[in-house]
Amino acid sequence: MARERPTRHHAETRDGWRISLYHHPPRGGERGLPIVLCHGMGSNRYNMDGPGRTSLARFLNGRGHDVWVLELRGAGRSRRLLRVAAAPYRWTFEDYVQHDVPAALSLVRQLSGCDQVLWVGHSLGGMVAYATLMTPAGESIAGLVTLASPGMTDVGHEALDRWLRMRTALRLAPNRLPTRALARLGAPLARTISFTIPTLVRDWFWHPDNFDARVVRFMMCRGVEDLPRSLLYEFAEWYETRSMSDRYNLFIFADHLERIRVPIFVIAGSRDRLTPPPDLERLLARVGSDDKTFLLAGHAGGLDHEYSHVDLVLSHHAADEIFPRVADWLEARMSKILEQQDSV
Repeated sequence: MARERPTRHHAETRDGWRISLYHHPPRGGERGLPIVLCHGMGSNRYNMDGPGRTSLARFLNGRGHDVWVLELRGAGRSRRLLRVAAAPYRWTFEDYVQHDVPAALSLVRQLSGCDQVLWVGHSLGGMVAYATLMTPAGESIAGLVTLASPGMTDVGHEALDRWLRMRTALRLAPNRLPTRALARLGAPLARTISFTIPTLVRDWFWHPDNFDARVVRFMMCRGVEDLPRSLLYEFAEWYETRSMSDRYNLFIFADHLERIRVPIFVIAGSRDRLTPPPDLERLLARVGSDDKTFLLAGHAGGLDHEYSHVDLVLSHHAADEIFPRVADWLEARMSKILEQQDSV
C-alpha cells in the first residue's frame, strides 16, 4: 500500500512564528485522543516519521490513532511570519515552551475537537513536555511518553566535559550553526564515519545492534537542521550546573517535577551515553504522578536488542520492540480517559 502523505497545518505563535504540524488522520474514524509527536534537538519531523518501518507516526496511525507530528521553530517548514527586518537566528528552550507548544496544542485541540492530547517526545521533544506540564498549557496534555529525554541531573561524559571547556568559543560562532549543511556533506560517508568514529556515531546515537547506514544517510540528508548558538549555550550551562533553568535562572524546571501529575512513561536506552538511564530513573522518581512507568530498553529490560539515543525511534528493531510498547501504553491510558469521560 502506498504511503499516504500527511496534511500540513500551521499554528501561529505569539512571537511571530508559523509552526508546522503534519496530520495523519485515523482512517476509520476511530474515537480517541490525538497524539502529538515531537522531535529532538537539531532534527525535524523525520525524527518521528522516518523512512520505511522507522516511522513511529505511521506505526501509531496504522493502529487507528489520530497523529500529529510537530516541528518546533527552526525545524522543517516552521518559519517566521515577520517580513520586515530579519530577526536573528536566536532563541532558547523557553521559547519552545512558552510559544511553540501552546500554539501547537491550541491548533490540534481546535481541529480535532478534543480538549486534551497525548504527547510523545524524543529527547528535546520530551523535555519541552516536562516544562509545559508546569504551565497552564500543560492542562491540554493528558499523558506523556518520553524517549531519552533527560532531566540533566545525572548527564555526564568525558567527551562532553572536554567540549564544555571549549564553551567560550561558542561566543565567536555565528548565531546559526550550519549543522544541516555539514550533515548533508557527510551523508555519503555514513557507513565509513560509523566505523572511523564509532564512539560518537555508534555508541552515542545508534547502538551497533540497530545501526543501518541507509537510515543514517536519510537522516543526514533530510533530518538534520541548523542549530542556534543560543540554544547550545543554554544546554551547556545546564550540563555544567546539572539543572534545567530558564534564561534568567529564576525558575529551575527540575525542582518542580512534582507538578507533573499526568500518567507518564519514560523510556531509556540501555547504552545511551548522551542520556544515561540513571538520569531518567532519578527524574521519574521525582515526578508527582501516581501512574508512572519506566522501561530500560535493552537486554536488562527484557528486549532482544540494546538501544542508544536516536535508535529508540529510528531503527528497524524499534518498530518491533519500542513502538508496540509505546502504542500499548497510550491505548491503555486512552481507554481509561474515555471511560472516565463516558461516566460523567
